[in-house]
Amino acid sequence: MTDTRLLCVAGVIAHHFLNAVTALGGCPALVRTDCGTENVTLAAIQACFHRDTSAHKYGTSPANQRIEAWWSFLRRSRTQYWIDLFASLVDDGCFTFGNWKQVDCLRFCFMNFLQQDLSEVVRLWNTHRIRPSRGARCPPGIPDELYYYPPSPAVDCLVRDIPDLPADILRHVRVPSSVSNADFWSYLQYLCDFHGWQSRNADEAIVLYKQLQHLL
Repeated sequence: MTDTRLLCVAGVIAHHFLNAVTALGGCPALVRTDCGTENVTLAAIQACFHRDTSAHKYGTSPANQRIEAWWSFLRRSRTQYWIDLFASLVDDGCFTFGNWKQVDCLRFCFMNFLQQDLSEVVRLWNTHRIRPSRGARCPPGIPDELYYYPPSPAVDCLVRDIPDLPADILRHVRVPSSVSNADFWSYLQYLCDFHGWQSRNADEAIVLYKQLQHLL
């Protein structure tokens, strides 16, 4: 991945972090991330909020075994399906990397189904039960219950008095967008409406993608 692409991803992650800060009315007392370049803007924002670089800490990914185990489960149970599906489009000559029309068309056809899958992942994570384990620093239980009804004595780690961010940090924040060309997206919707095409699942989305490709 190029440096420009990584900085764009870092800006999108920072955007979601700021949305959470706004929704909660404050920022965390401490944020810990791995050493990936995608976290640099978030780290700068967290340090700026606290006026202290120690408010953000870098660490290794394997140090958090629970989430690493979850990523492995997610890959096996969900994301591998999408990886194989999109790889098959490449192998069949239906998708070429760098072709912006095909990228937008792919997003147009599959984004809703990807979002549904991600939303289901969030629901499963927030409602699953974390079992007690020896040496664990986080409490066992269901994440949603631990968040909304923390066991006593609980410590409020939300810092509400935070300063405004300077312009030189805000300029690195990126609003996520699934569309590189809004007019082209509208044209794809027009083609679907005109022909009465729609998709209700990923298999039908593949058919829709190939139908649209014949007209582009």
